[in-house]
Order: sequence, then C-alpha cells, then structure tokens
Amino acid sequence: MNGKQLFLVLATVLVLGSSLQVEATETTDNKTGQFVPTKEWQVINEGQAIPKGLHVRINLQTGLKEAKLLDESERGTALQSSQTIDETDGEPLPLDYKKDLIEASQRHAKEYVELRKAYKEFQKNFRTDGELVVQLIGQYRNFSKNPLESELKPKLDALETLEFLLHQIDNALVFIDNGGLDDVLLPIVVNDTNTALRVSAMRVLGSLTSNNPKAQIKVFEKSFGSHLSQIIISSTNTAEISSALHAFGALLRKFPLAQKRVLSTSGTQALIRVLRSPEMELRSKGKVVTLISDLVQEKRFALEGSKDMPDAASSTAQYVLIEFEPWLETQGYCRALDDVLSKDFLHLLDQPELVEQFSTAIWTTQSMCHSVWSQSSALRHALLTIRNRYANSKDEYRLEVSHALNNICKRLYDKAKQHTEL
Repeated sequence: MNGKQLFLVLATVLVLGSSLQVEATETTDNKTGQFVPTKEWQVINEGQAIPKGLHVRINLQTGLKEAKLLDESERGTALQSSQTIDETDGEPLPLDYKKDLIEASQRHAKEYVELRKAYKEFQKNFRTDGELVVQLIGQYRNFSKNPLESELKPKLDALETLEFLLHQIDNALVFIDNGGLDDVLLPIVVNDTNTALRVSAMRVLGSLTSNNPKAQIKVFEKSFGSHLSQIIISSTNTAEISSALHAFGALLRKFPLAQKRVLSTSGTQALIRVLRSPEMELRSKGKVVTLISDLVQEKRFALEGSKDMPDAASSTAQYVLIEFEPWLETQGYCRALDDVLSKDFLHLLDQPELVEQFSTAIWTTQSMCHSVWSQSSALRHALLTIRNRYANSKDEYRLEVSHALNNICKRLYDKAKQHTEL
C-alpha cells in the first residue's frame, strides 16, 4: 500500500468512525421523547413512538429506521404507512439490527487502530526525494576506499536509484549541493576500474545534466568534459562508449561555453575517433553524427535568431567563437562519414532509424563536405542503394527516409548521374 492509498483508507475510517459516534449519540438521546416529524429523514430512536401517517424506511447504509412527513406526491402511500405503524400498536420498533451495528462498530474501531499504527510506521520510514538523495550520498561515503566485490551490487543499486531521481531538476541540485559530484561521480568516472560502475555513473551524469543549465555549469567546472572525451577516445567497451556519449551530449547541448572549451581540445577528436573505429557498432556512430548535427544546427539557429532577439547578444557572442565545423574538417569528419556509409551501408538496409540519423547529418553538414561527398562514387552507390530499397517499401516511415535520401542525392549529384541505374 503506497502513501496515497493509506491516507485515503485512513480518512475513510475516520469519517465512518465519526458517523458511528453521531449515530450512537442520536440513539441515546430522547429515547422516550415524542418524535417530531419534518420533511427530512430522521432516525427513530430506540423506544420512541412515532405518529401515524409517516413515510418510514430502513436506511440500508446504517441499518437504522428513519421517518419523515409525506410529500404531496406520496399521499397515496399514507394508508399503507399508517397501517404499518398501527401494527406496532405504539410499541418500540424492532431493533434486530442493533447487534450487527455494534459488531460493525467494533470491527471498524479495530481497523482504525491498525491503520493508525501502520500510518505511524509509514511516517517513520517516509523519505522525500531530496532526503533519499542525501542518504544515498552518505551511503557512498561509507563504502570502503578499496574496491570490495561485496559492495558492488549496493553501489550499482544506489547509482540506479540516483539515475531515476536526478531527472528532476531540484533533486539534481540537492545532489550537487551535498557533494555528490566530488564524493560519488568524479571518483568513479576518473579512477574506478570497474566498467559496470563507470557505465552506471555516466548514466547518472547524463540524467543529472539533461536540460538542467545549473547542473551543466557545475559539471563543466569539475572538468567532466575532458574526462568523458578521454573515455570515448580510449575505451573499446560498447556500453561504456554509449553512456559516455549520452553524458557528453547532455553536457554540451545549449551550453556554448562548454562546446568551445571541450570541442576545441579533445572533444571533436573523440567524436571522430568513434566514426573511424571499425570496432564501434553503428548505433554508437549514429549517436555521434546526431550529436554533431544537433550542435551544428544549434549554432545556426542561435545566430539566425539573434537578429530578432537583441537581448540574446551575450549568447550569440559565445556561439560566434565556436568554430565547430572547421574543427570537424581538421579531424577528417567528411572522409570518416563517407567511409562509414560506403563500407557499412548493407547493414543499414534493415535499420531505417539509423539511416535517418545519418541522412540528417549529411543534410546538415553537406555544405561543409560537398566537395568530398559529391566526388565519392562509393558514397553515391550506398545512398542510391538504400534509397531504392526503401522507395519500393510499403512502410510509410521507410518511404519518408527514401524521400530524404533522394533530396540529398539531388543536392550532391547532377541530374544525369542521379538517374543512372546501379
């Protein structure tokens, strides 16, 4: 039972207890007094006589007999009501329901006591998200400095919980303010030798910084950008590369200062290294080209939007200093993407999501790489093969990707070549 359900049940018991108390009071007051009927239903107390000609009923919810004056529409039932009263001949009404009422009251009172006890236990163990974040940081501080196999699962469980909690901006800031970066994430990302812990820690880092500018600044100040770049450059583990790219992208997006500092040094090199590596899976390469495409478009939109938003001058000045496309050219981005598609396009035939990622990247950066790609017969062959395969599909999504590839081919190759049969 969660907290919300417990509160609802407790409230129900309290209301029921109050009702029973009111009913008990009503049955003890005016036992022998004259019943004064009104147009509203009233409880007939034990031993209380009632006049003739009333509308009498048993309340199925409480088990009590009630009476009221007849409405105009109910005058036809007056004789029946009078006969019912006459049969009692002024004697007290039957109270066979009394035993059941007492048993129900005792049962609800017992349930009320049990719920009160459960509620107190719930309050004692209840933790807000922020309190839980602080507790997990403290738990990590208490782990031994030397790696112990017995502590691996508790550490992974704690990191998994943090990954869930730190999506919330407030929780992320509580984590940072209480030393979580220095005491939990930084030691794992920089020094820990366990791959599973590093993967989990970088997922937490990505959760922490996604769409959270304050957290991005704090993470950047701790030099996580350069640490992630080195992991991307040196690691051969697919899961580690994937989680590092996730955290890397979360740190850089919409943060021009970090883009300039990180991408101008080892950041761009790290991204191109993934594209060039034959050991890297295509999904990781798809993440790289998506990040590159996003950052290139982000700068373009920022510069174009600044014309209509004079207040964005400070942000625009930061984007002007980012020379991401020249850095990509220097690191061989155009040739690297050409090689990926030319050599691996057969593996993409059944992966339209990945094809869309690569086609978006080509479209976004084609002005930078036009001289290279327009002269690559291998790239042209790959693009046309995938385009033609998808053009003959009945799947709407593949048809959309085929249309995008067709636009790319029109842009890169002349009309005579684009209709050449493969």
